[in-house]
Amino acid sequence: MSAMRTRTTATALPLILALTLVGCRDRGRHSPDDARPIAERLAGIQPGEEREMSPGTFMKMHRIQATDPLGDGWQRATSSEGAFSVELPLPFNDFRIRSETTDHVEMRSHSIGAKSPGLLAWSATCIVRRDGKLNADGRAPASGRTEAKGDKAFLRNVSLDAMSCVLVVEAQGTDPLPSANDRERFFQSLKQTGKPTW
Repeated sequence: MSAMRTRTTATALPLILALTLVGCRDRGRHSPDDARPIAERLAGIQPGEEREMSPGTFMKMHRIQATDPLGDGWQRATSSEGAFSVELPLPFNDFRIRSETTDHVEMRSHSIGAKSPGLLAWSATCIVRRDGKLNADGRAPASGRTEAKGDKAFLRNVSLDAMSCVLVVEAQGTDPLPSANDRERFFQSLKQTGKPTW
């Protein structure tokens, strides 16, 4: 496993899942036990604020429960620093996590996340390295394939220029997975909008 993927899996993905809870009405009652400490560290965070989440890992919240209606109940969510947009059916959080990879390169994960009160989670995360590589060994990860993760989640990996992106739809509570049409709309809507901000 590459150095970037190891660090991302160990550090960023649990944060991404927890950060989708910020601003949701029922988050305290439904948040998983392993996400609770992260949610507590985020209590009261304001847009524009950056906090150290663990040694060497920093999160900046750009927007909480943001909207940009498309007119059909869906939102166009554009990452503030990540140079990508995606469509999803809920108000969304927009945030960035930065840390150093095990091969000592600054890595940033730019995320859009949304979660329904019944805990249907949507997330789009694009990861970039300061050196412009997609990962430590420079090889592009598999791209464009949708995978079922049991009967509760679907995931798609996509490569955009020097960004490695992952889109996930996961049923974490009482809400069922969305229809195949809605999942595909979300997965196919990912667009690059420029170059990520450093």
